Amino acid sequence: MSLSLVMPGIAVVLLAVIAGRARWSDAPAMAMRVLTVVFAFASATVLLVILAVAAGFVARSSVGLAVLQRCPRLGLVHHQVGAIEGTMALVALVVICFRVVHVVRLRRWAAQGTKGQHLKVLRTEEPIAYAAPGKPGCVVVSRGLLQELSSDERRVMFAHERAHLSQNHHRYLLVGAIATANVPVLSRAVEQLRLATERCADEAAVQVMGGDREVVAVSIGRAALATTAFGGPVGAFGGGSIPLRVQALLEEPRTSPVRKMVAIAILVGAGVTTASSVQVHHLYELVAHVCGV
Repeated sequence: MSLSLVMPGIAVVLLAVIAGRARWSDAPAMAMRVLTVVFAFASATVLLVILAVAAGFVARSSVGLAVLQRCPRLGLVHHQVGAIEGTMALVALVVICFRVVHVVRLRRWAAQGTKGQHLKVLRTEEPIAYAAPGKPGCVVVSRGLLQELSSDERRVMFAHERAHLSQNHHRYLLVGAIATANVPVLSRAVEQLRLATERCADEAAVQVMGGDREVVAVSIGRAALATTAFGGPVGAFGGGSIPLRVQALLEEPRTSPVRKMVAIAILVGAGVTTASSVQVHHLYELVAHVCGV
């Protein structure tokens, strides 16, 4: 199998891992958008590569060879794919389908029974709070957590969860969850995306609390009690790294122009790499033909 076929996938996954390891605490909104786009590029690129390999393997069958005889232009990849690589690609496609279906079901389960509601209180002592996507979107909280929090802390919690809904964080987290389903190696990097969404919601709660960053930090610290907080493709009050969220709230907000340049470079690199995954083997064939190879 030609290395040119898989190199875009390897390159964009490495770029996504690097982006996920960067420190974005001073720019959570930028991190949320940049990481989402990069993970989407990485997921799409890997899927395209796997599909290309699987299609090349299927083309080696009797039916595939018959089709190629009628339309040779479809045979740009089939001669590069061996039995081992092709079988692995087919297995990977089946696994990815099951993992993506699990993510979709998890998202539906989170929103189950919340249609048309703004607030749902669970009759359980477990500390739970998350934002269920839907129309209009619903804050789901347990009776146990409400009893643990003071009035100000409850205000912070509700402001935090409503920010998840108003800023559509579930869409970003869904992209991250699907990227992890397609490329499991991105799981740690996607945690940075979750942290970015939680940081954005924290900052929204600060505004609701009149700029009192300390009371929000204390409330978030109390959220460490929410060990059963819902994860996956929805925002949760106890999601992300609690110490990093508290530290970011207690530090003075700052902006870095260098961070914007790095973000643009990452986006451009990911976009170009993903585009190359579609055309790299076609370009290779064209250059080889022009050069008479």
